[in-house]
Amino acid sequence: MIDENILTQRTLSEYGFVHSSENLNLDIKNLCWKAFWVNLGLAVFKILIGSLKITAGTMGYSQLLIIDGLCSAANAIIISMILFGIYMSRPLTINESYPYGKGKAQYISSLLVGALLAVSAAFILAIAIKTFLIPMNLEPVGIGMSVGLISISSNILLIRYIQQSGIPNKDLDLIIRFQKINILASFIVCNSLLFTGLLGWFFMERIGSLSISFIVVALSFRIIKQSLDGIMDRSSGKELESFLTEKIYQVDGVQNVDCVRTRYAGQNLCIDVRLAVNAENTIRQTDSIDREVRKKISKDLSQTNHVMTVDCFPA
Repeated sequence: MIDENILTQRTLSEYGFVHSSENLNLDIKNLCWKAFWVNLGLAVFKILIGSLKITAGTMGYSQLLIIDGLCSAANAIIISMILFGIYMSRPLTINESYPYGKGKAQYISSLLVGALLAVSAAFILAIAIKTFLIPMNLEPVGIGMSVGLISISSNILLIRYIQQSGIPNKDLDLIIRFQKINILASFIVCNSLLFTGLLGWFFMERIGSLSISFIVVALSFRIIKQSLDGIMDRSSGKELESFLTEKIYQVDGVQNVDCVRTRYAGQNLCIDVRLAVNAENTIRQTDSIDREVRKKISKDLSQTNHVMTVDCFPA
């Protein structure tokens, strides 16, 4: 019988495999950092322009741009969570004292940020509802549309850049989805300002404010949900366990899979496997089956940070 071994950086080196390529992880991190700085820059730019009393000789205050800036800020927060998870879930952060890594600090901090973002978005939403039928004095149509078009163009270029990298990764797919939401928010800004400036329909700006406020509130609740999911351990579901069971049976020497349990602990997937092997196997043969099971699982979960225990017993 082989004792349970937690798959730390040391055991990874001993078994001679790692569940993700260092070069691939570096490319993913570089893409995430670029997306983070683009969103942070857009957020500061929109909020700064939208908050100024006078911009280029015209009235520059725009509630729409401020809310759109909050949407970009929400994207930057989500990407920072992804980056924090990538860095904190590296095998180097997994050791005997912290067998599941140190990534839960990410979720605690993002929970606080998500709560603050939700409060800010709710406050602006309340203002938009309260002032819905109050006419506006002056709205910076030209400047607002220019900022909106810059935002749309930047997000489209960022999406194309990520897509052309050709890297299949769920975090990058998530970033692309949120950039599309940002494009939608900026499109609402341009559309609302266009109707306001050309037709004088001031309520279109209010409708735009309401729409983007709802988007930011939805994003903030998603941040809070992801944070709570990361703080609390949760099951990964029967579908993944059935998938892993099928893969384990493909390893030569495995006679029966007694159980496969999986759960998420922070950013890591924890896998507990109990399987039966031939009772006449030597320790070396059983050890070889153990390594092959680990290799098989790690290969199929190459894009998922995980820790694993394998318990072999005689059939």
